[in-house]
Amino acid sequence: MKKKLLALAVLGSLAAPVFAQSNVQIYGVADAYMRYGQLMGDDLMSVHDGGIAGSRLGFRGEEDLGNGLKAVFLLEEGYDISTGKSAYMSGTDSAANSGSDVFTRQAYVGLKGSFGQVALGRQYAPGYFADPYDPFMGGTVGPMADLTTFGGLTIQPASLARWNNSVAYNGTFQSVSIAAIYSAGNRETEMAGSSGYDASDDDKYGVSLKYDNGPLKLGAIYQGVKFKSRFSGGSYIDSPADRDETQQDWLIGAAYNFGVATVMGLYQKGSDVFGRSDLDVDFWQLGAVVPVGPGNIRLAYGQEKIDTPTGPDYKPKSFTLGYTQDLSKRTAVYVGYHYTDYDDMPWGTALDYGFVAGANGHSTTKPENMDSTSFAYVGMIHRF
Repeated sequence: MKKKLLALAVLGSLAAPVFAQSNVQIYGVADAYMRYGQLMGDDLMSVHDGGIAGSRLGFRGEEDLGNGLKAVFLLEEGYDISTGKSAYMSGTDSAANSGSDVFTRQAYVGLKGSFGQVALGRQYAPGYFADPYDPFMGGTVGPMADLTTFGGLTIQPASLARWNNSVAYNGTFQSVSIAAIYSAGNRETEMAGSSGYDASDDDKYGVSLKYDNGPLKLGAIYQGVKFKSRFSGGSYIDSPADRDETQQDWLIGAAYNFGVATVMGLYQKGSDVFGRSDLDVDFWQLGAVVPVGPGNIRLAYGQEKIDTPTGPDYKPKSFTLGYTQDLSKRTAVYVGYHYTDYDDMPWGTALDYGFVAGANGHSTTKPENMDSTSFAYVGMIHRF
């Protein structure tokens, strides 16, 4: 018995410093909703992920280094609750890096102090945090998430605003917060025989400035994403041939709480979207959150203008009316209706410019237009 107690004491003395080094927290989100109606004209009935926030499982921690300095880390895996599969990494990021998709939302380590935080790894770009100006908080049922994803804008609450191989700074000073990021993209070294290509050809960068004081919130965000024709098998693959530009996005947003309602609005513009010269996308949205009894009515209307290099232009529009109610501090339910009109954009045009990944059986050679998306939804979110 004495030997066992001695062994336990020795093991405890060895393990204690390990657990004392970091304050580690396990956290997550489970968000699922049922939707029924039509998706781009096709019948729809499914369970979907992330009506309010994308499902995730994360680990974060920090160690006090003294003199106000802390070491921090975060590992966050995104998953699709309807299938259990890993999610929230773009196809481009996944294809460019070997290995399985694990911490698809974030993975970084850094230092934090009175100066703010500096971190290295896969991180959110400033454009991910445009949710204060969106009544649906970046959820997939809102017009902003729908149309900014469709239009290829990088200032959005989805995969295009998560960047690999990045160094990022975030700091908050009273009512003002500042963020900046630079990403090396998915190519950090030159490739043998790749004349005319350098490692910076897929780099990304962004900055933001926000003001949050009482009922008023203001924000401005800028992001740039470089594109270059792919180099594979000893030669360039020019698809499309004019994909050699820097996409530049910027956004301004505001929200004001009047007590009886919070009114929100934003405007953003993307130039040379997807690296296509003269493919420009504008988006604006107005919305409100109105407290009603134990919950909130949420509504938003957004409209996009897509200027194609050869014309014609298209103006997709989207509207969502929803209701959310907290059942506790960590659990809420929500219900609503979402509608998007793609302004009769032909499937061939949408596919050629990259607005959709596939035509879902629709003809891209005949003048077949995209029909609207229209569905009712009901869901639940739990945070832990």
